[in-house]
Amino acid sequence: MRYEDRLAVHNKMAEARISTWRPHLQMIVLLFVLSYAAAQIKDNRCFLETGGSAENFFVSEDVPVGSVVGTLRIFGDPSERGGNIVLRLQELDSPVRIQPGTKNLTLTRKLDKEGIEGPSSVYVNVICDRKRTSDPGFGIPVSIRVTDANDNAPQFLNAPYILNISEVTVVGTRVLQGVKAVDADQQGPFSTVQYSVRPGPHSDYFVFVNGLEGTLLLRKPLDYEKLSNFTITIRAQDQGSPPQYSDTYLHVNVIDADDQNPRFTDERYTAVLPDNPTQGTQLRVRPREISAYDQDVGINAPIYYSLDPLRNVDNRYFEIDRSTGRVIIKRTVPDDDLLQPVTLVITATQYDNRDRYALATLTISRQGAPLAELQFLQSTYTVSALENLPLQSVLLTVVTNRPRDKRVRFWLPDPIDAEVFGVTPSGEIELRQSLDYETQDSYSFVVHASDGRTNASTRVNVSVLNVNDWDPRFRYPQYEFYVNSPSIRPGDVVGRVEAADGDRGDYVTLSLRGPAAKIFGVNEAGEIFITDMASLNTSTAHLVAVATDSGVPPRVASVPVIVHFPEALSSSWTPGGASFLLMVVFGALLGILALVIILLILYIYKHKRPKRSAGKVPGFIQQDKLPAPPGKVENPIFGNQQERPGTPQYTATVKSIMARNAAGRASSGSTVNLQPSTKHKVAPLPPTLPATADSASGGSSTTLDGSGSIPRRVKKLSWDDETAQPTKTELDPDVSVTPLSGQDDQMNLTVYF
Repeated sequence: MRYEDRLAVHNKMAEARISTWRPHLQMIVLLFVLSYAAAQIKDNRCFLETGGSAENFFVSEDVPVGSVVGTLRIFGDPSERGGNIVLRLQELDSPVRIQPGTKNLTLTRKLDKEGIEGPSSVYVNVICDRKRTSDPGFGIPVSIRVTDANDNAPQFLNAPYILNISEVTVVGTRVLQGVKAVDADQQGPFSTVQYSVRPGPHSDYFVFVNGLEGTLLLRKPLDYEKLSNFTITIRAQDQGSPPQYSDTYLHVNVIDADDQNPRFTDERYTAVLPDNPTQGTQLRVRPREISAYDQDVGINAPIYYSLDPLRNVDNRYFEIDRSTGRVIIKRTVPDDDLLQPVTLVITATQYDNRDRYALATLTISRQGAPLAELQFLQSTYTVSALENLPLQSVLLTVVTNRPRDKRVRFWLPDPIDAEVFGVTPSGEIELRQSLDYETQDSYSFVVHASDGRTNASTRVNVSVLNVNDWDPRFRYPQYEFYVNSPSIRPGDVVGRVEAADGDRGDYVTLSLRGPAAKIFGVNEAGEIFITDMASLNTSTAHLVAVATDSGVPPRVASVPVIVHFPEALSSSWTPGGASFLLMVVFGALLGILALVIILLILYIYKHKRPKRSAGKVPGFIQQDKLPAPPGKVENPIFGNQQERPGTPQYTATVKSIMARNAAGRASSGSTVNLQPSTKHKVAPLPPTLPATADSASGGSSTTLDGSGSIPRRVKKLSWDDETAQPTKTELDPDVSVTPLSGQDDQMNLTVYF
């Protein structure tokens, strides 16, 4: 075979062998590559997922034992089958452990933030070992912080408490400041203590000044004789939810104080003189022997007895044993003496405090002598009196069973009643202070009587009867209203007047009077409204508002009312009407008067003109050519009167002190005549009355000005020229009216003659 053929066969055989081993070679190369790649990848087992180096957990102290307090966030699988890491604790006595096959930390002992029943914090080290490696284990620090829980109740210190307090302690006194409770919880709401007195018997005697402070305050007076000791419950509670609390007791011992007077067993005693009342004889007292005791049970002070010489005028025959209270005859009583019963006043006084004493009476009489005690014929007297009754008037007479006995004297025990009423030696009840039904409508007081031996009392009831002694009163002395809208119609309100009465129970009725009263009406609220527009013939309407009370006899008060209407409304008169006819007649009279004046001037000019001198012109001729002063209206009567230059012209002008006209116009040709009122009490207005007038309905507006008001009496006429003497004011000394100051634009009324 040729060399070329052998070479070709050899190559074919080699290619067959290579094709047989090629898959195995590829597998070996792939394994080598994978091994190399795995060697290049970093092993992150036992590393923390957070990238940190330690774990931190927060656990409440009230978590029960066996609970999971945290889960470790570590790369790797700690399971027993197929796991690649192993977790274990470095500490052997730790209060937590790792649950096998998991990353959970479970609690083995109780935790306590206060460190009493368990640790207040936990710090352990977790060891993480990688399986199938010879690398050493990783140490992971784990910190477990314990948080507070409201697991402790406040505990009182030095409880229970005992309080010894005097019965005379003033209400409002701080009596105990030592109440204190401590809460072991962490500082905050769980340890903030609030104190309170629990409801129960006698719990109303004390209260804490502040719930957060343990200071007790006395809120009710104590009385040893009624309650000598008692116990109340006090609670201390924290601010948790739900709160923890504890209770304790406060034992209160009330200390008796000398605040009670002694007291006799009986208030009245009687005794009968023996047949032979000789010196040293002891009287037999009824209903029992005289005795007294101290009402302060805790003190029980010793007492001595005495006969007060200032209160006893018949004790010359008797004396009393200072210690026992036995009454003894100290000298023989004559047969002709003590024919009438006598009354001795016995005093029981404390040895340690002479200001504490009690009184009792002992009535001594002879055998067979009647014991006539002083008595009123009536136990209660009733009388009625008018409130305007004059002083020193006798209301009634109280009578006893011994009206002629001059030894009987009367008095009123209450000093307050004695200021209003008095009693005479004969028993007459008289008035000493004026009565007022609106202030007090009834009185009740006690009258005492004594003859020196026995006492008696009766009650007097006085009813005060109401009298109509107040005049009604308006809020303002004058009302002036302005109607701005010409479209006013019947029923529209133009203003409101307000009146009140000081008599209790009286009501006020309003009415309108005057020349323009038929145009208006008034209701119970004091609103003045339009009723009849046909009668309106002027721009200014004058009327009088009258207030009448319901008393007997009734009282009346009145005020002037002025209503201003627009000029357009007052000028709309119908021809042929009464207003038109009156205007025609008045115009005719003025024309006749003007003609007479012109003829008179011509006559005077023709017949009375003096002769002229050469080069001289009479002053009155030049004066006749001068114009009238501005702002004045010439009176036709004085139109021909010539004055020298500089002499002012006069017109008939009356000055009014009414308020400034809101529309800037002065009312003319009108007067108001008012009668002065009788002087009576003036009712004070209630403060609830409004100070402004109501707005008129129907588009009209009203204005009430109370600052500038006209008085009940008007001023007299002033004929002075206002332009020549602007600062001069004419006053009438009879009416004494002072004009208001600061009124630059006052209303002027001009009267034409």
